[in-house]
Amino acid sequence: MGRIRAIVFDVGGTLIYPADPVGETYARFALAQGVKLQPEATTVTFGQAMKACSPRAKGAVPTDGNDRAWWKQVVRRSMAPQVFASPQAFADAAAFDAFFEEVYLYFAKPEAWGIYPEVLEVLEALRDHAVDLLVLSNWDARLHAVLDGSGLGEYLPKRFISAELGWEKPDPAIYRHVAEIQRLPPAALLSVGDDPRNDVEGPKKAGWQAVQIERPKKDLWTAVRAVTKR
Repeated sequence: MGRIRAIVFDVGGTLIYPADPVGETYARFALAQGVKLQPEATTVTFGQAMKACSPRAKGAVPTDGNDRAWWKQVVRRSMAPQVFASPQAFADAAAFDAFFEEVYLYFAKPEAWGIYPEVLEVLEALRDHAVDLLVLSNWDARLHAVLDGSGLGEYLPKRFISAELGWEKPDPAIYRHVAEIQRLPPAALLSVGDDPRNDVEGPKKAGWQAVQIERPKKDLWTAVRAVTKR
């Protein structure tokens, strides 16, 4: 294996996590529209909706950074079992749209997210090594505000975001694009993330190296070891 010259981090589930369970957040905003949600059930159906709605093929991924349409589909699927088929529904489409917009904008705020305990320490440690630190994420343009507002942006100014590029992990094109922009051979890039398909299998097929985060068994210090042992 060649020397690692760039570490490419996933974000959600790797560096940050929702400060509150998603179901609790949805329930809080829905109540303002007179809709009562079961937070625990909504958290479960949110995870199911994410899997059902992703990944997207090229052409289905926006290139303007705005991913509202896709997220509206995820939110609707998350709530469908308990809201849209019950009397406790939104008054009309406008009420749901208002709810969705509030939720969408909330998750652009740094305070909506927590940073895993070791992350800042790891990123600081990696500054002592001749390695570039990048982000590759299936997010949208809201990620810039989250990273910059949380202090992570100081370490991760270079970002590859699917909604701005038109490719989504694990599309091979997105890994080729990162390597080309960085002017690095694939084997010089290390993918670090929690998703086995997007952050391990996809990068490895593209010739990258990869480390999977599996908390609590494997946290971000694994990435440091992958660099320092070479």
